[in-house]
Amino acid sequence: MNDILIAGLDIITAVQQLRSPAADTIFRGITLLGHEEFYLLVLPLILWCMDFRIGVRLSFVVLLSHYVNISAKDFFAEPRPFIFRPEVQLFPADGYSLPSNHAQTGLVFWLALAWLAQKRYLWLIGGGLALLIGFSRVYLGVHFPTDVLAGWGLGAILLLGFGLIEPLLAAWVGWLRPRHQGVLAILGPIFLFWLHPCKESASVVAALSGAGIGLILAQQYFITAGLVPQGEWPKLAGRVFVGLTGLIIIWAGLKMVFPHENNDYFLYFRYIRYWLAGIWLTLGAPWLFDATGLTSGIAGTVPGKNMLDNTKTMR
Repeated sequence: MNDILIAGLDIITAVQQLRSPAADTIFRGITLLGHEEFYLLVLPLILWCMDFRIGVRLSFVVLLSHYVNISAKDFFAEPRPFIFRPEVQLFPADGYSLPSNHAQTGLVFWLALAWLAQKRYLWLIGGGLALLIGFSRVYLGVHFPTDVLAGWGLGAILLLGFGLIEPLLAAWVGWLRPRHQGVLAILGPIFLFWLHPCKESASVVAALSGAGIGLILAQQYFITAGLVPQGEWPKLAGRVFVGLTGLIIIWAGLKMVFPHENNDYFLYFRYIRYWLAGIWLTLGAPWLFDATGLTSGIAGTVPGKNMLDNTKTMR
């Protein structure tokens, strides 16, 4: 161990002097805001019930952040604090430690949401939650303070790059023909997986690919044009129930029947599972909303118009 990690362990030990049953419960709850399950719940709700454009862009930057974090973790291969002092571990965690994915993607999600939604209060709430998520990782003994700082730093760089590049990238992709967009949605994620093949990257790039293909097809048929809240709470509740039910069946149900990690074909089936989850988010669920009358009744009314232009800004 180097001096920085030793100092980090001392900081964790000092922070845990503040422990109490209430604090343990609070920080365990806060750290769940950085788990995969949280994003699997919240990102679809933004897509289906708040603002489809924001949901698409937010999902893209969150998945990209996760991919970058996976690659950085495997590059640095830093053990977690409890490997050196088992008594500091207060929450389950596996894999490498540097940088903290909870800190990085928590910052990216909340601040990107604030920027995309253009709501001042979200900057305050999002910034506070990002700080608390990062601190919870130190309190729970699953990350060194330097891991959290690195996660915040990398997340800030990604946010800056996203703000500068995303409008240009979106314009370029929009200029491409649908078949060329489809090739990009298939080959781009495969290339990313080739650069860093592992189970975590398989899930991220597969979700990107599936969501991209679904979005391309949905644009052709204006399937998401009716996803406008307009205060129709029964329809919003119906979307949540139908959409999340389908997502759970794909994400959790297929996990039970597909080959497990010790199988030679595990990665292929994991890729398929997350690809199907991605296409469900942007095509399957919105199509089912249309078919069951859960949209706002304006789908397909503007022939030739990009469906993303028919959505409203999140209120």
